[in-house]
Amino acid sequence: MSAPTIAKLCVMMFLQYFVWGIWLPILPLKLGTLGLNPNQISMIMACYGFGAILGPFVIGQIADRYVAAQRVLSAVHIIGGMMLIYASTLTTYWPIFLTLFIYCNLYMPTMGLSNAIAFKALGEANAKYFAWVRNLGTIGWIAAGFFFTWYLYNFKPEGVLECFKLAGYVSIAYGVFSWFLPHTPPTPAKATDPVDKKSTLIESLELLKNPSFAVLVFTAGVIGIMLAFYFGCEGTFLTDKVGIKEEEVGSYMAIGQIAEMLVMFLVPFAITKLGVKNTMILGALFWAARFGLSILGQPQWLMISTIAFHGFCFGFFFVVAFMFVDKAASADIKSTAQNLLVFVVYGLGTVVGNLLVGPLRTAFGNNWAAIWAGPFVLTLLAIAAFALFFNPKEIGEAENLSGASHH
Repeated sequence: MSAPTIAKLCVMMFLQYFVWGIWLPILPLKLGTLGLNPNQISMIMACYGFGAILGPFVIGQIADRYVAAQRVLSAVHIIGGMMLIYASTLTTYWPIFLTLFIYCNLYMPTMGLSNAIAFKALGEANAKYFAWVRNLGTIGWIAAGFFFTWYLYNFKPEGVLECFKLAGYVSIAYGVFSWFLPHTPPTPAKATDPVDKKSTLIESLELLKNPSFAVLVFTAGVIGIMLAFYFGCEGTFLTDKVGIKEEEVGSYMAIGQIAEMLVMFLVPFAITKLGVKNTMILGALFWAARFGLSILGQPQWLMISTIAFHGFCFGFFFVVAFMFVDKAASADIKSTAQNLLVFVVYGLGTVVGNLLVGPLRTAFGNNWAAIWAGPFVLTLLAIAAFALFFNPKEIGEAENLSGASHH
């Protein structure tokens, strides 16, 4: 494994999440500034969920069957960057919603693509180091929050949706860079293949026939709902209940990603010591604790501290889940299998989560204890189901994430 290849993978992950980290955390507050109501804001925030429903399977199929993954990544980010720059000029609900809806159908599949490119380049023997490469994505997200805060303080731009413009320029640069990533060729279907081999989507869905794989996907979906709920509410919670200034929200929210960055280094060791199942349960328990403590609403230091729990959940639960899926999927459907998890977590989970945010905020107003109680209970139920029914040994050698080679 050459140093230049590792460097390219690290820059890829950094830019992948830098683009997203510029606009997602701050967007609900900016949309409120434009005068949009809670339901309109939650629908716009749901766009990245809608984008993870259809886009991943279309673009995953293209990358698995027809065009090299790094070429697809390049084209999608250049086109997407142009759309973000256009979105920054908009000020009303429907144009913003429709533009972001189309953009997210391009962006969301690139998370699965970047994972697949990284796993392919690392190879079987180095797969356990995926968490360390993916860590650069977390660093990218953190850098985006601080960079955008610095940009607002120093340049005081006129446009409300300046976060889109900045992300658009970075996206175009990332698209150009992607052309030079490690070659990740497709595996064309043969004329003699049955229909389920020609469609990577059908073949990926067949993984769900395995009860443990289905439980993993279900639990990831529920935690995905909670993730969307967190992003939809946390910024407002911090300003409304905890007493954080609006312009400082992005920096405080980055605490979760700083913790995530540190936790990522522990992932290979946690898997070795605790195993896949216990590592993922531990990650999900941090998420439940995060919602449970938020019900209290004060003191300020505790509410800020709980933001760090996001890092433990993401590192120990989601990253391990992506590693597990890479092991469970056959070589010719890895992009689509990665995007199946993206679909469930960031697609269905995000749409449901954001559709809940609007009505709950409307119903409970500023009663934050009531707003956080639902996610707390749901997360505990999902953990219980996962603990009871998930058995990694049921999925061939997929439970072996410690780096041993397959026979």
